[in-house]
This record gives sequence, C-alpha cells and structure tokens, in this order.
Amino acid sequence: MAKRNKGLGMGLDALLKMNVRDQVESQKEVAQEGAVIAGFLELAIDKIIPNPDQPRKNFDEDLLDDLAQSIKNFGLIQPIVVVKKDNLYEIIAGERRYRAAKQIGLDKIPVIIKDISQKEELEMSLVENIQRENLNAIEEALAYSNLIDTYNITQEELAQTLGKSRTTITNSIRLLNLDAEIQRWIMQDKLTSGHARAVLSINNANQHQSFANYIIQHNLSVREAEVSAKKWHLMSQKRTHSSPPQKELELQLAEEKLQQNLQTKVIINGNSKRGKIYIDYFSQEELERIMELIGGGLT
Repeated sequence: MAKRNKGLGMGLDALLKMNVRDQVESQKEVAQEGAVIAGFLELAIDKIIPNPDQPRKNFDEDLLDDLAQSIKNFGLIQPIVVVKKDNLYEIIAGERRYRAAKQIGLDKIPVIIKDISQKEELEMSLVENIQRENLNAIEEALAYSNLIDTYNITQEELAQTLGKSRTTITNSIRLLNLDAEIQRWIMQDKLTSGHARAVLSINNANQHQSFANYIIQHNLSVREAEVSAKKWHLMSQKRTHSSPPQKELELQLAEEKLQQNLQTKVIINGNSKRGKIYIDYFSQEELERIMELIGGGLT
C-alpha cells in the first residue's frame, strides 16, 4: 500500500506543546511518583493504562515482537506520553512501546506526564499514529469521525488542526459508508483506500461487495479498479441477463429416468460425451437402497 503523507501541518511536536503543562509540579510530587531519569519520570508499568479512544485498533504482532526485542537489547529510548486519570496514567502516545515493554516484563518505563484536554489528548494520539504510519484507512476514518462527533467540529476545522485538506478528511470518512465486510478487507490490507474509493464510485450500494470481491480476485490496481467501476453497471447487467446454457434434452431425459428409478434427486452436469452424476441420499438406509438398485441394474 502507498505510504501516507507525513507532512502534517501541526505535527506531534506542536501538539505536545499545545496548552500543555507538566502535572508534576514539584520535586516532592516527582519523588512520590518515581525516579527522574534524564529529565523523564520513571513510572511503574502497572500504573499505566491504554487509552480506550486509541485510534489504532490492530497491532501487528510481528512488529511488536521486533520492538520488544529492540527494547530488551537497548532499553526504551523514547518515553511514552501519559495523562493522569485518578490514581493511574492513561497513554496518549506510545502504546506500542508500552505493550512491547510489558511483553518483556519491564517493571518501570520512562514517561512524560501532560495535563491536556480530552480533545487534545485524542488529537495527539491520532497525529502520533498517523506520523508513524500505524493506522490503517478504516482506523484513521473512525478517528476522524470520532473527533468530529465528540467535539462537534466541522471537517474543515479538523483538517486545519491536523494539517490536512478537507477533501482528504471527507474521502477518509466516506469509507465508513462501506459495509462491514469491505471495511474488514481494507483492515486486512486486501484493499487499499484507493480501491475503496473506486467501490464507492458505484452508485448502487448493493453492488459494492461484489465489485470489491472482483477487485481482490483479479488483483486489480487502483487505476484498473477505477476503470472497471465505470463499466461495472453494464458488466453486472450482462451477467444478470445472460441465461445459463440450456442442458441437452438427452441429459434432461436421463435425469428424469434416474430420478424415477432411484426415487431421489439426481443431477447430471456436463454433456452427452462427458460429465458427472450427483445422486442425493439422506440416510444410511437410503444409501443402501440406492446401492442395491444400482447393483441390480436399472431398467
């Protein structure tokens, strides 16, 4: 899949400085929380909790294992960013590092404690993940939609905050109009966001899934998908109106005769020269009865 644009107008560093003050305001409070190492506070890992509004829902296990090994070898070089919630600390940025550190059994990890609004917390988590290319297209769309709905802001305002165009935000959120199965294919990297936009270009939503499946089966590029989408209505009509080939009269008569003799459903696929015969049975007794009839010869 194509790499996402890292050129966010505000960026993570700017968001980290936005209306932020350190919660640890005195050496006395710092001493109560944990040791200060290289300017960062070292917190017990069991006092840290994930953010339930974390935009990224899927964590690649292989990448997590690689990060865990790196932390085991060299330590956790970059602290995670947290905000105090009652007696615990909720992660704003760095959940992958937290998970990896927990995976290898670290008791304490370095953190930066910030005091920010819930809106700024979600924005910071979103930008941190986008800049590190950790969000898939659906997770990104859900995060945008969550910000807009929760804080009653416009797409334009969100675009300005994140340094993106309004069109980018709009196109991303439109992916949530796709049915759940197609969204799952996007999250599984079977379809890109470009493929998804080609699917959305088809006006009839009932045809979305069949077209998305067609893209996957034929391994279409985004450009090929866009071209096919323009012709999909005609292609669908052709498939719908094309009648299946008529079974040869000789085979139809043979089916009827076998069904009469065997007293069960019989289907013959193929032609008069080559094919297969399917005989239905629904119990062991019926199978034995059919075998006796076949063994005794049919008249």
